[in-house]
This record gives sequence, C-alpha cells and structure tokens, in this order.
Amino acid sequence: MKVLPIALLCTLFFGPLGILALVWTIICIGRGDFLTAVVSLGFAMFFLGFIVPFARVVPGKLVPSGDFDDEGTTIRPDRGVDLPLQVALIGSTVACGLFAIFGPLGMVDIPVPEHTRMYFPLASALAAIVGAPILWRTLRRGGVHYLRLTPNGFTFVQGSRPKGGDWAHVVDVTDASPKQSAPSPNAIVVVMSDEEVLTFAAASFTPEGRALRELVRFYWQNLDRRDELTDGRALKRLADGRFA
Repeated sequence: MKVLPIALLCTLFFGPLGILALVWTIICIGRGDFLTAVVSLGFAMFFLGFIVPFARVVPGKLVPSGDFDDEGTTIRPDRGVDLPLQVALIGSTVACGLFAIFGPLGMVDIPVPEHTRMYFPLASALAAIVGAPILWRTLRRGGVHYLRLTPNGFTFVQGSRPKGGDWAHVVDVTDASPKQSAPSPNAIVVVMSDEEVLTFAAASFTPEGRALRELVRFYWQNLDRRDELTDGRALKRLADGRFA
C-alpha cells in the first residue's frame, strides 16, 4: 500500500479540521470559556497529531530509537512518528471524554451540524471508552508499540497483548504470510513451526520496515551473533544497515 496517497487524503481531511479546532481554542480562551478550550485543543491535538508523522514516513526520513540491557535490545519507532501519535491519542481521549460528560449539559460550545448534535456526545462517549484503555496501555508501554529482541527470541509488543516466540521455533522471517498471494506492506511476518503467523507493523521504524525486517531475519539466521543484542551492537548494526 502506497503511503503518499493516504498521507494526502488524511492531510486534506484532518489538516483543516485541526487548524479550525486550534483557532476555536484560541477564541474560547479569549472568551474565558476554558472548558470548551480544553475540548477543542484535544480535538486539535488529535487531528494534527495524526498527520504530523507523515512528514517523516513519506520521505523515508525514519530513525528508530532503542536501548539495550543485559537481557536484550528494545527498538522503538521514530520519535517523530511515535510522539505525535501519543499526543493524538491523549487529545482525542480527553476531548471525547469531556464532551461526552459536559456536552449534553450545554457546557461545551463546539460548533457541530444541527442534525448530528444529539449523536455527537454518544459517539464521543464510545470513543473515550475505547480510547481510555488504549491510552493507558500506550503510556504504560512508553509508546504505541515496540520490538524486543533477545538471544532467546523476539517479542512484538503491540495491540492488546504482546506476542513472540523463541528463535528455535521460527521457520521464516518475511514480508508475506504463507496464505497470502501478495506481501504485507511495511510488515515483519514471522512464521512459527506450529504454523502460527505473527505480524508486526514496522512502517514507523524504518522506510517500509525493510531494515528492521532484515535485522530480525539476521538474528534468526545467525545464532553466533545474538550476543550483540545485549551490548548495543544490534542498534549499531541496524543504523549501519549491515545484515550480511
């Protein structure tokens, strides 16, 4: 899937909404309506925070962050992608929660179409209920998702719960599931010996996830190099693009 068309569509749709929400925030502050200002700012954070990462993803200017300890290496997305997405999640959850509570009481002055006025608080409540556990999980993990590599195996930390396995049980590291006729764009696909297929979204780490996928494949295939995962050399290898 090409990123550029998606980036253009999202920017054209969310960009103006984010700017309008930001302008309305300033207007509400000037009027002393601070509750509405907080709600409007939250929506602005969501709209703008959602499209800012495209400035890194589209041109391929991605630099993953990471750290290591005696047990292994943790690799996180480019901060220019991860942080705006966290801001967007915080903004949307807070804004929707406040609007769901105070909107029906007439305490939030957010201009919405008349025919959606009665449905907007309900939609906001649902968004807040769904977003709250995701926000909690994201803050607890320190990011939207990350990859953990150790000499014994790997862990994909994303979604509702982490998934991973031992290197000894891996039969392939690729970009396509055995049951798919086409590759999974920007993904790391790990096929296990029990035929389980684990997929990790890597587009926010390296361009199209290629370098990160090659790193995982390298340590799967090279048992004698896995000690690099405990001393920082794995991060250096990823930065240098040395996978042979």
